[in-house]
Amino acid sequence: MTLAATSPIVDWNPLSAAGDTTGQRQQQWPFYPHPFLTNPDTSVVLNAALLESAEVVSTAPMTIKYKIQQKAVWSDGTPISGKDFEYTQAVQDPEKCAECKAAFTEGYSLIDSVQTSSDGKTVTMTYSKPFSEWQALFNYILPAHVADTYGNLAASFNEGFGKNAPKVSGGPYIIKEVQDGVSMTMVKNPKWYGDPAHLDTITTRYISGQGAQITALQNGEIDLVYQNPTLDTVTQVKAMSGTTMRLGSTLTYFHLGMKTTGDVMADAALRKAISTRLNLDDMRKRTVGQYAPELTTMKSSVYVPGQKVGDIAAYQENIDALNIGKGDTKAALGILEQAGYKLTNGKLMLPDGKPLRDLTMLTLSTDVLRMELAQITQSQLKDLGIAVVIDAADGARYSPALRSGSFDLMATGTALDLGALSMQQWYGTGGARSFGYSSTEADRLFEAASTELDPAKRVDLMNQVDRVLMADGVVLPLFASPQMAAYSDKFANIFINPSKYGTTMNVEHWGLRK
Repeated sequence: MTLAATSPIVDWNPLSAAGDTTGQRQQQWPFYPHPFLTNPDTSVVLNAALLESAEVVSTAPMTIKYKIQQKAVWSDGTPISGKDFEYTQAVQDPEKCAECKAAFTEGYSLIDSVQTSSDGKTVTMTYSKPFSEWQALFNYILPAHVADTYGNLAASFNEGFGKNAPKVSGGPYIIKEVQDGVSMTMVKNPKWYGDPAHLDTITTRYISGQGAQITALQNGEIDLVYQNPTLDTVTQVKAMSGTTMRLGSTLTYFHLGMKTTGDVMADAALRKAISTRLNLDDMRKRTVGQYAPELTTMKSSVYVPGQKVGDIAAYQENIDALNIGKGDTKAALGILEQAGYKLTNGKLMLPDGKPLRDLTMLTLSTDVLRMELAQITQSQLKDLGIAVVIDAADGARYSPALRSGSFDLMATGTALDLGALSMQQWYGTGGARSFGYSSTEADRLFEAASTELDPAKRVDLMNQVDRVLMADGVVLPLFASPQMAAYSDKFANIFINPSKYGTTMNVEHWGLRK
């Protein structure tokens, strides 16, 4: 099989800040062990190929015990063991490796001890306090014996794993060849301990544009594309013969957001007026609603419709009580007038009589959907006399600009796979992906949710967080991100996976149609 990816891997460490991006995560999933998997229905299950069990054996203090399958080995025959868990924990714990440039550290720094049995196959972790999202940790387990060849913790994590393609595999496939900027070819891992992989060879070919990928599929140059759909791409694929298309929603959702600091955006009244004027349902109808009408406008920023935490229905329509996102221009102008703003000749004037400067809206230039959302936002806010300049950043500039807060408004996506941890990374004070937002109340609720092991109580806390964030205008939810898998009819067992790890999560089950 040959599949398309937008860009090549530039940092080979999927746990580093630079390597933890959607494309790189999905391309490297087949090379690593993963304790838990996400099913198409969003449920999280134990990876029985790797683990016999993983469970909370004590709550005071919180203690997790992992039992690794005896047959689980790296591709060079080295057993997957507690040493690998120990290394993977250490490089994501700032107290053990302050120089390690990890994407996520939450949870790992709460682990007081990691104890391994004499045979290396039982790992017991004791936490300093409860951590509700413990199943989200160790999403990629790094090989400790390979790390030893790269030097100390920081050198191995930042340089060794970052600059070198994986030397061994703990997954169903192993890298055969990498042609820089052109393709990556993987073959079956002969030491794979799970369900036997069906396809002998899978090649990832790098094609930067979504349209170019669809053209390559139509021409028979590739067999699979996995991307955010657009009206044009869905229409093109439907017209193809010999091609199967799957559309589905994911645990990633699109949203708008506002900076809450700076010369003008620090004014809560301005943010409230913008939130009140924007028509979120109109945005959905004019974008994804044209080709995925089953997607509903989200009314929560912390859970997607239908999402469950354990057996608890987590999604609540919290936005309704805030009276925002409904396109109410009259109410928005009233909020501004009460705060001292005036609309003069189609231009919004600040309370001091000066014109409001143009607002900058950051979006990703290569993502058609995000560009459309920015353009609709620009159009809707004209009613308030607000001029919006769209900053369409390329992939290299987009993430740094987002994290540094180089915007007034933004359109982006967030993966909710990690529960409270996902949101805390964005909106917790000092979070790794934070752009300057800080709320004492949100921080208090994040802390409570991250240590609450009872699913019902945790869901309640996160819905309280939701109302705080939306009231501040820092996030306005739009809709769950749709994904499209389009592939040659020769192949089968390819599904939309709702997690941020994408369709490659079941890569060993991909095969030729009988």
